[in-house]
Formats: sequence, structure tokens, C-alpha cells
Amino acid sequence: MNSFRKLSLISALFHTLIILLIIPVTSQPQPQPQACESYRFPNSTIFLACNDLPVLDSSLHWTYHSSSNSIDVAFKKNNANHKRWIAWAINPTSTGMVGSQAFVAFQKYDGTVAAYTSPITSYGTTLEEGSLSFEVHEVSASFEDGTMILYASFQLPGNPKLVNHVWQEGLVSDDDSRLSHALSGDNFKSFGRVDFLTGKVFDRDPHKQNSKILLRKVHGILNGIGWGILMPTGAIMGRYLKQLEATGSTWFRLHRACQIHAYIIGTVGFTLGIFMSGPSLSSLSPYGFVHASIGIAVFVSATVQVLAAIFLRPDKHHKARIFWNIFHYVVGYGVIFLSVFNMFRGFSLSKSYHSWKNAYFGVIVSLGCVALILEAITWFFFCKRRNKKEMNLKETSADDNIPPQEIV
Repeated sequence: MNSFRKLSLISALFHTLIILLIIPVTSQPQPQPQACESYRFPNSTIFLACNDLPVLDSSLHWTYHSSSNSIDVAFKKNNANHKRWIAWAINPTSTGMVGSQAFVAFQKYDGTVAAYTSPITSYGTTLEEGSLSFEVHEVSASFEDGTMILYASFQLPGNPKLVNHVWQEGLVSDDDSRLSHALSGDNFKSFGRVDFLTGKVFDRDPHKQNSKILLRKVHGILNGIGWGILMPTGAIMGRYLKQLEATGSTWFRLHRACQIHAYIIGTVGFTLGIFMSGPSLSSLSPYGFVHASIGIAVFVSATVQVLAAIFLRPDKHHKARIFWNIFHYVVGYGVIFLSVFNMFRGFSLSKSYHSWKNAYFGVIVSLGCVALILEAITWFFFCKRRNKKEMNLKETSADDNIPPQEIV
């Protein structure tokens, strides 16, 4: 196969790879409009964002004011019952019920609708009225045509991104006491996280979360082993083992085997990452988007490196070998640098991976120390061989300059 055909083949494969990466991201069907977007509030209030909650036939509407970090919220319960209370809460400290700062509404026995605040301090709460841990500007409620709406304006206690929230409903007794909600079914699934900036609500179903956590861990382990450890180890082998004349071509076989295993394991980890990112990278947080983008760059660059090694690598005596070496070194070390950098970005996405980050840091430092030691040894033997070669040249030159009559 001549060089032109090889170049055409690798170019075609490269563009095919790019297309295969782009199609899953761009060709996904656009999300359908949510039912909450068509609702018109009785008092003509307009909210800039809304989301249909996954359970209890409810929706959440809000307008976030970035200048004051305050928010106007409407929690709407469809098919509401006059003998049931509704509540929506945020939890500034955890993801569950205890610690939630709740807004509660229900219809009293006399027909009026009550709305108030209630801090949740235990699972046995009866939703007693009380002050919340942050400033509340206003709270009210309405009940009309089977729809109960709870309105609240308050000061957000922290970052508006990924706020833990809970919503519930339960029975009201004839004396207006709020009874406990059901402890099974949808009442056990009515919690999650909401991003008041982007308008996204995240499901917090325990089974789904466990699956996501497992996938995330497998993704991190495979990428750590493939891109993060085996890839730099293979580079160390390629640079330093070939300096040992006794190894012959063994160094190349070890280097190639290590990089092939790194690429295969890393590709599986990369595929899991693309799967977890969802139908579009735009759904990720800015930090997650950068992490995914670097991952794509690493995979594409490594794939080009592999294809070039298969189809374009010239013989070591070929005049174009110098250009291949430059390409191989630049792309190879670029992939390693981006891989290590992206590993640390991945660990930084969650505080729960702090111990993983420390362990990987130790591995990279160890590999770096090994590389420095081998680099020093390599330069020592290189200088020694060079001095020996210079001495041999001088001795040869001196012998050549001896007059013939002085040679016995």
C-alpha cells in the first residue's frame, strides 16, 4: 500500500470517527415542552422557569433574581383534595426530609386556605408553624378547581445550583391537624435536586442513583488505569528501555503491548463517560462539559495515533522517519498530559472522590520519580558512551597520523 493510499485511508477513518462522535450528540430528539409551561396562574403571575416533578402530580415554577440571590416560587399540586395538605421544601444541609425548610398549605375546616413555614427537625413532625433558617419575604396559597398552589418568596441560603428539595402531601384531620404522609410509593420518591439557574430538576431515585454512582466509579477506574496509568507507563518503557542494548526489540513489544491495553481499557471508560453524559453535552454543568470535551479530545488523538502507527509508520531508515517521530512524540505526550490533567478534573467533580484523587496523585508522583531517575541514568550512560566514542576516535586519528618509518 503506497503512502497516498495510506493517507487517504487514515483520513477517511478519522473523519468517520468524528462523525460517529458528533451524531449521538447532535441527532438526539429535542425534549418535548413540559405541561407546566402552558399553565396560566389565576393572578396572572409569570414565572420564568418551571419543571414537571416526577411524582405526586406536581410542578414547580420559579423566577430567580440573581442580583439579590432571592427567588419567587410556586408549587402547584394537581388533583388536590380539600382534606389533604401539600408542602414544598428546600434542604440546605442534606438530601432528605430532616433539616428541610418547608412551606405548607392546606384548606381549613372553615374553607379558608392556610399557608405558613415549618422547619422539619424530625421524621415524626406534625408540620408545626415556625421560622425557617433563611429570610422569607412572603408565603401564600390558593385552592381552586382541584388545583392547590403554594406561593413563596424567600432569600436563598446558598448557591442556586443543585439545591436539595422535597415535596409532599398528606391527610388533614377534622380539627385541622396535619397527619403524617404515606411512607411508601410516590411519597417515598418525592425528593431531588433543582438547578434554579438552568431550570433543570434532577431525579434522586435511590436505585437510579446507585446505578449512576456505580457507572461513575467504573468510568473513573477504567480511565485511571488506561489513560492515567498504563499510557504514561508505556511511554516510560518506550523512552528508557530501548536505551538498554540487551533488550533488543523487546522494549518495542512491551511499549506496544502497554499502549494497546491502555487504549482498549481507556476506550471502554470513555464510552461509559459518553453514555453517562446523556443525549447532549449541553446538559452538563460547565465543569462537566470541559471534562467531557477534554475526554473526547484525548480519545480522538489517541485513535489517530493508533491508526497512524498501523498505516503510516515508515521504516526506521526511511527519510520521512523524522517526521513520524515528531508526530508520534507530540501527539503521544499530548495525550498523556491531557489524560492526567483530565483525571484530576474528574476527581474534582465530587468531594466523595477526594481519596481517589490523593491515591492517583501518589501514583503519578511515583511514575514521575521513576522517569526522572531513568532520565538521569540514561543521560549518564549517554555521556559515558559519547566520551568513550570520542576517545576511540582520537586514538584512531592518532594511529592514522604515525609516520610509516616509525611503525615496526
